[in-house]
Amino acid sequence: MNENLSLAQKKQDELLKVIEESPEIQAQRPVFHFATFGGWCNDPNGFSQFKNTVHLFFQYHPYSTKWGPMHWGHVTSKDMLNWKLQPVALAPETEGDCKGCFSGTAIDDEGIHLIAYTGVSGKGNVEVQNQCMAIGDGVIYNKISDKPLITAKDIPFEYNKEHFRDPKIWKKDGTYYMACVIKQNDDNGALILFQSSNSRKWTYRGILDSSKDGLSKMWECPDVLNLDGKDMLILSPQEMKENYDLGFHNGNNSLYITGSLDYKNCKFARETRPENGYTAAQIDYGIDFYAPETTKLKDGRTIMIGWMQSWESYITPEDYMWSGMMTIPRELSYKNNQLYQLPIRELEKWKCNHENGILSSGDMALSTKKMGEMQRQFEYDLSINSKAGGKVKFILGNTENEYVVLEINLSENFISFDRTASRTPRAVSFRKAKLKSENDLMKVRILCDTCSMEVFVDDGRMAFTNAFFFTNPKSGLILINESSDSLEYFFCNIKKNKER
Repeated sequence: MNENLSLAQKKQDELLKVIEESPEIQAQRPVFHFATFGGWCNDPNGFSQFKNTVHLFFQYHPYSTKWGPMHWGHVTSKDMLNWKLQPVALAPETEGDCKGCFSGTAIDDEGIHLIAYTGVSGKGNVEVQNQCMAIGDGVIYNKISDKPLITAKDIPFEYNKEHFRDPKIWKKDGTYYMACVIKQNDDNGALILFQSSNSRKWTYRGILDSSKDGLSKMWECPDVLNLDGKDMLILSPQEMKENYDLGFHNGNNSLYITGSLDYKNCKFARETRPENGYTAAQIDYGIDFYAPETTKLKDGRTIMIGWMQSWESYITPEDYMWSGMMTIPRELSYKNNQLYQLPIRELEKWKCNHENGILSSGDMALSTKKMGEMQRQFEYDLSINSKAGGKVKFILGNTENEYVVLEINLSENFISFDRTASRTPRAVSFRKAKLKSENDLMKVRILCDTCSMEVFVDDGRMAFTNAFFFTNPKSGLILINESSDSLEYFFCNIKKNKER
């Protein structure tokens, strides 16, 4: 083990010991979402099923709760809910990655776990990004070379060499493919493609697609997949401009584009979306969703996981020793020209204490007699008359001064989340989006963990993810029906049980 990797592992062991010995820190942490065991984490990396185990790597800085020289942390799971911490997989050390091991992906290559990642190198303040690779057995990983396998010399035109990153690797018909993003000289992002017969020597093929809509600049974290027979790109554009009608917000977004991937001519032909005449659609409309990555399991399901934060929404309390968590892994499907996403079915085994009822118009349902008695790991399902006027409010908090509000506004047709009164209301504290519902009976599924709320509308046709922090790990919950019709509700707790 090299020196930097050894130091990172020593720090990880120290952090884990502190958490194991501190009930207070354990109470801060989510129960059924992955969160870093200490230090900082951002993008999911190398999300893949290797042999019979699901592996999740992540951008990792074990030395503080702020972004720093990037390592790769590593956890594994059989059910994508219970995650087992593994040794630190990668650390900056070589000529190709001395300034950081940035994001990437992984595949099971005939019994070898093959990783593609971005290595950052350079001198002084000048940085260069190139593509590197590593192989492993599921626990220990070794870099194929001290030098990058793909550099600027392999791209037959000029571009901004500080922005060439986030390789997506896959294998089709015996050929390896790698798609990466670059920043062109006009500051717009582009997705370029390489191919290889042996995963070691790569040939540039061309530009698959590029930013040409005027709404964004650099792209990040590309994914290339075929979902239910439909070719799809997933991208995380930076510097987007707000467009409420299209569902885009200022800053970093994560979008999907459908179309047709032509391998021979190296082109992705976009489709125009029927609902808005545009070619891209938002994946998640909330504050805290970025850099999603997908994998296809052996059982045929396509699963996506994302970083439950964004660069403009850092709200980790200063006294925390950990920062960064992931969304619930989501099962994807594509139907009726729409991307659908729902929490993985494995979550059903964690549910208990079921309760259901009807809440009349103008009534209020309290989960506890007073604020501060309920653990925040639960699911609340609502069935609402989408044609009714008024609104439905979902208030979660532990004091009169510390709470968050989810509002479903039926009169004005929007959903919103407000964390202004939470512990850390800095950065982005409010977001609203047009409701995406086409059914008279609108189904709303609210998944709440210790410090997050993921909302799924109409069986996953719309997702709305937001994080928050409270002083107290317990909360009260109030559901207020201010609509003109009654609604049905279903409630259950979600509890971790190692025997399940």
